[in-house]
Amino acid sequence: MNEKVRSYGIMIAFAVITYALVYIITNYGLHNVAYDWRFNSASVSLNYALMPIFGFIFGFFGLEYWKKTFDEKRNALLALFMLFILVSLLSFAIAVWFFYKPTVDMAFSRIADNFKRANRELPYFSYNVCFANCKSPGFGCFLLEEQNRYVCEINFWNELFRSAFFPFWLACLLAGFSFFAYDFLQKYKRA
Repeated sequence: MNEKVRSYGIMIAFAVITYALVYIITNYGLHNVAYDWRFNSASVSLNYALMPIFGFIFGFFGLEYWKKTFDEKRNALLALFMLFILVSLLSFAIAVWFFYKPTVDMAFSRIADNFKRANRELPYFSYNVCFANCKSPGFGCFLLEEQNRYVCEINFWNELFRSAFFPFWLACLLAGFSFFAYDFLQKYKRA
Protein backbone atom coordinates (compact mmCIF):
# COMPACT_ATOMS: atom_id res chain seq x y z
CA MET A 1 0.00 0.00 0.00
CA ASN A 2 2.79 2.42 0.92
CA GLU A 3 4.46 1.78 -2.47
CA LYS A 4 1.26 2.70 -4.36
CA VAL A 5 0.81 5.88 -2.33
CA ARG A 6 4.41 6.87 -3.08
CA SER A 7 3.99 6.26 -6.83
CA TYR A 8 0.72 8.22 -6.91
CA GLY A 9 2.42 11.02 -4.99
CA ILE A 10 5.21 11.13 -7.57
CA MET A 11 2.63 11.26 -10.40
CA ILE A 12 0.76 14.09 -8.71
CA ALA A 13 4.02 15.97 -8.14
CA PHE A 14 4.89 15.60 -11.83
CA ALA A 15 1.39 16.79 -12.78
CA VAL A 16 1.65 19.88 -10.56
CA ILE A 17 5.14 20.69 -11.86
CA THR A 18 3.93 20.25 -15.45
CA TYR A 19 0.95 22.53 -14.90
CA ALA A 20 3.14 25.17 -13.26
CA LEU A 21 5.70 25.01 -16.08
CA VAL A 22 3.02 25.29 -18.78
CA TYR A 23 1.45 28.22 -16.94
CA ILE A 24 4.79 30.02 -16.58
CA ILE A 25 6.01 29.30 -20.11
CA THR A 26 2.81 30.35 -21.86
CA ASN A 27 1.94 33.36 -19.72
CA TYR A 28 5.33 34.76 -18.82
CA GLY A 29 7.97 33.13 -21.03
CA LEU A 30 6.03 33.62 -24.26
CA HIS A 31 3.84 36.49 -23.07
CA ASN A 32 4.40 38.49 -26.27
CA VAL A 33 3.30 35.71 -28.60
CA ALA A 34 1.10 33.33 -26.61
CA TYR A 35 -2.49 33.86 -25.47
CA ASP A 36 -2.65 35.47 -22.02
CA TRP A 37 -4.64 33.14 -19.75
CA ARG A 38 -3.20 34.23 -16.40
CA PHE A 39 -5.68 33.74 -13.62
CA ASN A 40 -5.60 37.44 -12.74
CA SER A 41 -6.08 38.68 -16.32
CA ALA A 42 -9.31 39.76 -17.93
CA SER A 43 -8.85 37.17 -20.67
CA VAL A 44 -8.65 34.10 -18.43
CA SER A 45 -10.41 31.18 -20.06
CA LEU A 46 -11.43 27.89 -18.50
CA ASN A 47 -10.58 26.26 -21.82
CA TYR A 48 -6.95 27.34 -21.55
CA ALA A 49 -6.79 26.60 -17.82
CA LEU A 50 -7.95 22.99 -18.32
CA MET A 51 -5.80 22.17 -21.34
CA PRO A 52 -2.60 21.48 -19.34
CA ILE A 53 -4.53 19.02 -17.16
CA PHE A 54 -5.91 17.17 -20.19
CA GLY A 55 -2.52 17.30 -21.88
CA PHE A 56 -0.78 15.75 -18.89
CA ILE A 57 -3.38 13.01 -18.61
CA PHE A 58 -3.17 12.24 -22.32
CA GLY A 59 0.64 12.29 -22.46
CA PHE A 60 1.55 10.57 -19.19
CA PHE A 61 -1.19 7.99 -18.95
CA GLY A 62 -1.22 7.42 -22.69
CA LEU A 63 2.42 6.35 -22.55
CA GLU A 64 1.73 4.31 -19.41
CA TYR A 65 -1.21 2.56 -21.09
CA TRP A 66 0.82 1.89 -24.24
CA LYS A 67 3.68 0.48 -22.19
CA LYS A 68 1.43 -1.89 -20.22
CA THR A 69 -0.74 -2.96 -23.13
CA PHE A 70 2.01 -3.63 -25.67
CA ASP A 71 4.87 -4.32 -23.25
CA GLU A 72 7.04 -1.79 -25.07
CA LYS A 73 10.63 -1.01 -24.22
CA ARG A 74 11.81 2.51 -23.40
CA ASN A 75 13.34 3.12 -26.86
CA ALA A 76 10.10 2.21 -28.63
CA LEU A 77 8.15 4.48 -26.29
CA LEU A 78 10.60 7.30 -26.93
CA ALA A 79 10.17 6.86 -30.70
CA LEU A 80 6.38 6.79 -30.27
CA PHE A 81 6.57 9.96 -28.17
CA MET A 82 8.68 11.78 -30.80
CA LEU A 83 6.26 10.64 -33.51
CA PHE A 84 3.36 12.01 -31.45
CA ILE A 85 5.08 15.39 -31.17
CA LEU A 86 5.61 15.66 -34.93
CA VAL A 87 2.23 14.26 -35.96
CA SER A 88 0.36 16.53 -33.54
CA LEU A 89 2.07 19.63 -35.00
CA LEU A 90 1.33 18.45 -38.53
CA SER A 91 -2.29 17.78 -37.55
CA PHE A 92 -2.58 21.27 -36.12
CA ALA A 93 -1.25 22.76 -39.37
CA ILE A 94 -3.83 20.78 -41.35
CA ALA A 95 -6.63 21.84 -38.98
CA VAL A 96 -5.64 25.51 -39.28
CA TRP A 97 -5.49 25.18 -43.06
CA PHE A 98 -9.04 23.79 -43.16
CA PHE A 99 -10.27 26.35 -40.62
CA TYR A 100 -9.27 29.30 -42.81
CA LYS A 101 -10.15 27.64 -46.14
CA PRO A 102 -13.71 29.09 -46.42
CA THR A 103 -12.40 32.59 -45.70
CA VAL A 104 -9.67 32.17 -48.30
CA ASP A 105 -12.16 30.87 -50.87
CA MET A 106 -14.34 33.94 -50.32
CA ALA A 107 -11.33 36.27 -50.62
CA PHE A 108 -10.19 34.57 -53.83
CA SER A 109 -13.72 34.79 -55.24
CA ARG A 110 -13.97 38.53 -54.51
CA ILE A 111 -10.54 39.24 -55.97
CA ALA A 112 -11.36 37.22 -59.08
CA ASP A 113 -14.61 39.20 -59.50
CA ASN A 114 -12.73 42.51 -59.13
CA PHE A 115 -10.14 41.47 -61.70
CA LYS A 116 -12.85 40.31 -64.13
CA ARG A 117 -14.75 43.60 -63.76
CA ALA A 118 -11.57 45.54 -64.47
CA ASN A 119 -10.84 43.32 -67.51
CA ARG A 120 -7.48 42.38 -66.04
CA GLU A 121 -5.73 39.05 -66.21
CA LEU A 122 -6.56 36.90 -63.18
CA PRO A 123 -3.66 36.43 -60.80
CA TYR A 124 -2.42 33.06 -59.71
CA PHE A 125 -3.96 32.22 -56.32
CA SER A 126 -1.99 30.42 -53.64
CA TYR A 127 -2.84 29.51 -50.09
CA ASN A 128 -0.42 28.02 -47.57
CA VAL A 129 0.55 27.56 -43.98
CA CYS A 130 3.80 29.45 -43.46
CA PHE A 131 6.39 28.08 -41.05
CA ALA A 132 9.23 30.56 -41.65
CA ASN A 133 9.76 33.98 -43.28
CA CYS A 134 6.06 34.79 -43.19
CA LYS A 135 4.88 38.09 -44.63
CA SER A 136 1.81 38.07 -42.42
CA PRO A 137 1.94 38.15 -38.61
CA GLY A 138 -1.18 35.97 -38.39
CA PHE A 139 -3.56 35.30 -41.24
CA GLY A 140 -3.34 37.58 -44.21
CA CYS A 141 -3.91 37.91 -47.93
CA PHE A 142 -1.91 40.16 -50.24
CA LEU A 143 -1.17 40.74 -53.91
CA LEU A 144 2.33 40.28 -55.28
CA GLU A 145 2.15 42.50 -58.39
CA GLU A 146 5.53 41.54 -59.83
CA GLN A 147 4.57 37.85 -59.84
CA ASN A 148 0.87 38.37 -60.65
CA ARG A 149 0.08 36.27 -57.62
CA TYR A 150 -2.49 36.67 -54.87
CA VAL A 151 -1.33 34.92 -51.71
CA CYS A 152 -3.14 34.02 -48.52
CA GLU A 153 -0.94 32.68 -45.77
CA ILE A 154 -1.27 31.59 -42.18
CA ASN A 155 1.59 32.09 -39.78
CA PHE A 156 1.72 28.63 -38.18
CA TRP A 157 3.63 29.64 -35.06
CA ASN A 158 1.35 32.58 -34.32
CA GLU A 159 -1.74 30.38 -34.63
CA LEU A 160 -0.17 27.64 -32.50
CA PHE A 161 0.92 29.93 -29.68
CA ARG A 162 -2.46 31.69 -29.49
CA SER A 163 -4.53 28.49 -29.58
CA ALA A 164 -5.75 26.34 -26.70
CA PHE A 165 -3.92 23.48 -28.37
CA PHE A 166 -0.56 24.98 -27.35
CA PRO A 167 -0.98 24.51 -23.56
CA PHE A 168 -2.34 21.02 -24.28
CA TRP A 169 0.60 20.16 -26.56
CA LEU A 170 3.16 21.65 -24.21
CA ALA A 171 1.66 19.72 -21.28
CA CYS A 172 1.81 16.50 -23.35
CA LEU A 173 5.45 17.22 -24.12
CA LEU A 174 6.30 17.81 -20.47
CA ALA A 175 4.17 14.81 -19.44
CA GLY A 176 6.27 12.64 -21.75
CA PHE A 177 9.43 13.84 -20.04
CA SER A 178 7.71 13.26 -16.69
CA PHE A 179 6.76 9.74 -17.74
CA PHE A 180 10.33 8.85 -18.67
CA ALA A 181 11.61 10.35 -15.40
CA TYR A 182 8.92 8.42 -13.48
CA ASP A 183 9.83 5.22 -15.33
CA PHE A 184 13.51 5.79 -14.51
CA LEU A 185 12.66 6.34 -10.83
CA GLN A 186 10.59 3.15 -10.76
CA LYS A 187 13.41 1.10 -12.30
CA TYR A 188 15.99 2.75 -10.03
CA LYS A 189 13.87 1.99 -6.97
CA ARG A 190 13.55 -1.69 -7.93
CA ALA A 191 17.30 -2.09 -8.49
